[in-house]
Amino acid sequence: MGLLLLVLIAGIGCATAAANIDLETKTFVNQSSDRYYRFYNEIAAETYSANNEEDFDALFSKLNNVKRIAEELVSISRQAATYDLDRIRSPQTKLALQELRTAGDLFVLGDDYFSSVQMNLAALQTLSTDKDIEPYLGGANMPNEDDSPLAYFPDIQKIVQSSKDADELKYYWEAWRDKNQLWASLNFYTIVQSYQRAAKILEVPVHKLWYRYDSQEMLQQMEQAMTELRPAYQQLHAFVRQELHKKYGSDVVSLNGPIPDHLFQQVLEQAWASGSILEDYYPRAQLPEFDEYVSHLTAKAMVNETENFYTSLGFEPLSAEFHKNQLKEPNQDSPHDDCRPSIFDLTPHVYLMYCEKVSFRKLMQYHSHMARVYYAQQKSHLPSYYFKAYNLEFAVGEAVVLSASSPAHLTGRRLAKEVLSETALMSRLFRMAIHTILSIPLYYVHTKVMHDLLNDTVDMDTVNKHYWRLMEQHAGIEAPSDRSEGAIDFPYKFYVNIDQSFQTQKFISEVLGYQFYREFCKKSFNRGPLHNCDFYGSLAVGNDLKSMMSLGSTRPWKQVVGKILPDNTGLSSLALLEYYQPVLGWLNKYNKDANSKIGWTATKKKIV
Repeated sequence: MGLLLLVLIAGIGCATAAANIDLETKTFVNQSSDRYYRFYNEIAAETYSANNEEDFDALFSKLNNVKRIAEELVSISRQAATYDLDRIRSPQTKLALQELRTAGDLFVLGDDYFSSVQMNLAALQTLSTDKDIEPYLGGANMPNEDDSPLAYFPDIQKIVQSSKDADELKYYWEAWRDKNQLWASLNFYTIVQSYQRAAKILEVPVHKLWYRYDSQEMLQQMEQAMTELRPAYQQLHAFVRQELHKKYGSDVVSLNGPIPDHLFQQVLEQAWASGSILEDYYPRAQLPEFDEYVSHLTAKAMVNETENFYTSLGFEPLSAEFHKNQLKEPNQDSPHDDCRPSIFDLTPHVYLMYCEKVSFRKLMQYHSHMARVYYAQQKSHLPSYYFKAYNLEFAVGEAVVLSASSPAHLTGRRLAKEVLSETALMSRLFRMAIHTILSIPLYYVHTKVMHDLLNDTVDMDTVNKHYWRLMEQHAGIEAPSDRSEGAIDFPYKFYVNIDQSFQTQKFISEVLGYQFYREFCKKSFNRGPLHNCDFYGSLAVGNDLKSMMSLGSTRPWKQVVGKILPDNTGLSSLALLEYYQPVLGWLNKYNKDANSKIGWTATKKKIV
């Protein structure tokens, strides 16, 4: 009896201790959540207001405020790390602690973050905008034979969008990389090392800090999507290679090997232009001038048209406060064609800058960006460490763009005056397929390279060789010429928003966006072909979206996505393949009739 009593007392003591630990931890989580939210809002306000601040003293003051707040966030991370997760019984409290452990992010690096990491990130962003490339043939092909140095964006990009000269394209491909390889290597590797150091300090896996979720599981899902996509990609690759071979000959493009990267980029950039590789089969003249669809609208009216799409799904109209303080008008004093609509996501506040120039492309960009605005609203009630919603807002934006750009929607909204013919529908679909199907393997390669660098599978001395091996294996692409192993041949897009793992976001948003789109079309009882479905006006779709958005990252990725995809098995290319089935059927017949090689032989280019 005495022994039993002792056991009972011991059991009660353990239960009481466990309850005390849970209570203490929950109290810390609640207090830290309030602190984190307050600091998060402060740092957001300082960061956004610094964007247009030109006064040095004011900027210096803002920087000091950011540093002070950063130290507070780091202290939350360090306190969260003192709790033993194995002793926490509540799954919600354990998840909250795990999120709070990363609250400090790269701020744990202290002054190194401000003096080094931020400088490196800024330097990488300017690689594409510095005017430091001499024009081809001394400017002989430029207007008025202008020999002024060029930047990759927008100068060289415009050349890639129009030039048919393979030598010119090869020159710019090599010149930009050769000019920037030293600075790109130094700045890029410093960022990789910074994430590795920060993860070690925070005692979290480096991939968790970089991707914000289980990267190994996500990489496996990406590989699954790639496996499903590969047969279709090979068919499109074979067609593209055949057409480039016709145009440039076997000295430039092998009939059986990989496609040189400078010409692959030309195909991507010129898909919607007249004279593209599709011209003999689906001339650009068969398509309408899409900019005419919006020529009667102002820039602000395009934003309102975008808002209308979301309100048709049952979302609330954007507040007067948003239109006044979070919707940034373009600078009327310096309008220019190269303006890009941009978003500044500081959930629960999201700032949208629109451009003065009116174009169909910009209308679609607003439809994509607005997904982030509405996503922020739906998750604003959550603790701020759950705002990182697995970047699903990008996939939602992709699905909305597919609907808003469909001929069915454009005629329904009376933006298009005439219904597209079957030939025009196919021409549009083929150009979309080139843009989408050819890009996805590139996003995968860029993600895999970053993943392997972070976990030290490769280092900077061998990464270029690794990069080209992956490009050949997964995309059938080779360098235009022999390259140095010590070079760094990533394209400029690799560095864009690199600290936000942008290439991974693009892969997921492209693939998952089509999955969402197909599910939304089923929900809205679409009876036509998937590529011409419009779910505008479907309250059922809006309800599903709100259900997913309101979760933030409070549950694992698959459970959150499951609100849209009830039979969710992860990333899958099957919805995308269904969307492009008419094009894939055409490609299969073309390649069979042309006796085209499917796949590619090993490259003859060397990395030395």
